[in-house]
Amino acid sequence: MGKLLPGGPVPETISRNSLVTERSLAILAIGAVLGFCWLARELLLPTVLALFLAFTLQPLVAWLEAHRIPRPLAALLGTLLATLVVAVIAALLYDRISSFVQELPGYEDRIRAATQALFRRYTHLRAQSDQLAATKPQPGTVKVQESVPLGQLLLGTAQGALAAAAAVTLAVFVLYFALAEGPRYRRKLLEQAGETAGGRERLAAALAEIQRDLSSYLVNRIVLNAILGAVMAGVYALYGLEHAVVWGLTTALLHFVPYVGPALGIVLPSAMALLQYGTAGHVLAVAGIYTALVGLQGNVVDPIFLGKQLRLNSLAVFLGSIFWFWIWGPVGLFLAVPLLSTLRIACSHIPRARFVAAFLAE
Repeated sequence: MGKLLPGGPVPETISRNSLVTERSLAILAIGAVLGFCWLARELLLPTVLALFLAFTLQPLVAWLEAHRIPRPLAALLGTLLATLVVAVIAALLYDRISSFVQELPGYEDRIRAATQALFRRYTHLRAQSDQLAATKPQPGTVKVQESVPLGQLLLGTAQGALAAAAAVTLAVFVLYFALAEGPRYRRKLLEQAGETAGGRERLAAALAEIQRDLSSYLVNRIVLNAILGAVMAGVYALYGLEHAVVWGLTTALLHFVPYVGPALGIVLPSAMALLQYGTAGHVLAVAGIYTALVGLQGNVVDPIFLGKQLRLNSLAVFLGSIFWFWIWGPVGLFLAVPLLSTLRIACSHIPRARFVAAFLAE
C-alpha cells in the first residue's frame, strides 16, 4: 500500500510536500523582488513613473500615428509635450513658492501671535528640564559648537542636483522608447509567451486590459485633478486668499495620492488663512471651501467619470499606498494605485494567482 506503483497515483505526502515547496519558493521569490525594488529604487522610480506616463500618452501617440505621422516622430512629440507640461508646472510652483517665501517675513508678527500661546507652556517646561539636566562646566573647559562644513554642504547639494537631473533624464528616455517601441515589444512578448495558444491569449488579454484601464484612469485622473485645482484656485482667489494658485496646484497634485493626499491638502490653505487673517472664522471658511470641493469631487464627480474603472477595494488601496510609501517614499504614493491595478489584472489571468486578484478586487 505504501509503495509507489509505476503509473499509479502520486502519494498524498509527496503531493503535499511539493505544494509546500512551491509556495515557499514563491514567497522567497516575492521577497527577492521586493528587496530588489527597494535596493534599486533610484533606477526603478523614474523608470516606472515614465512607463505609467506612457500609458497616459499612448492614445495621443496612436492618434498621431493614425494620421500618418511616423511612430518615432509621434513618440517624440508625445515625450516633448509631457516634458513641457511637467516643466511648466514645476516652474510655476517654484515661482509661486519663491514669492511666498519672500513674503513670509511679513507674516512674522502674525506667526508670533498665533504660536505664542502654544509655545509658552512648552518653553516653561523646557526651561525647567534644562535647569534639572544642566551641569556646571569645569574650570578651563571650552564649549565648542559644531557646524556643518561649507564644503560638505555644497557637495551634498551638487550630488542631489546631479541625482535629480539623472533621474529626469532617465525618465525622459524611458518615456520616449516606451512610446516608440511599445507595439514591437508587445509582439515580442507575445511570441515568447509559450507554445500554447491559451497562454498567448491570456497574456494578450492581460496586456489589453492593463492598457485600457490604466490609460483611461490616468487620463481621466489628470483631467479631473486639473479641473479641481483650477476651480479651487479660482474660489480661493474670489475669497481673497493669497497665493491661491499655489493652493490650487497643491490640491491637484495631492489628489493623485489616495486618502492621504486630500487629507493633507487642507492643511496648507488653512495655514495660509491663519497667517493672512489670524481669525478662526476665516480658517474655518477656507477649510470648509476645501472640504466642500474635495467632497464634491470624491463623492459625485469621480464616481461619474471614473466609476469602478480599476475595480480595487478600499482596504487594498489604503494598505497598498502605505506599503509603496514604505518602499519608494512619496513617489510610491503616486504609483500605488496603478501598481495595484496592474497586479490585480496580471494575477486575474494567472490561474494559480487568482486568489491575489480576488483579495485586491472590490
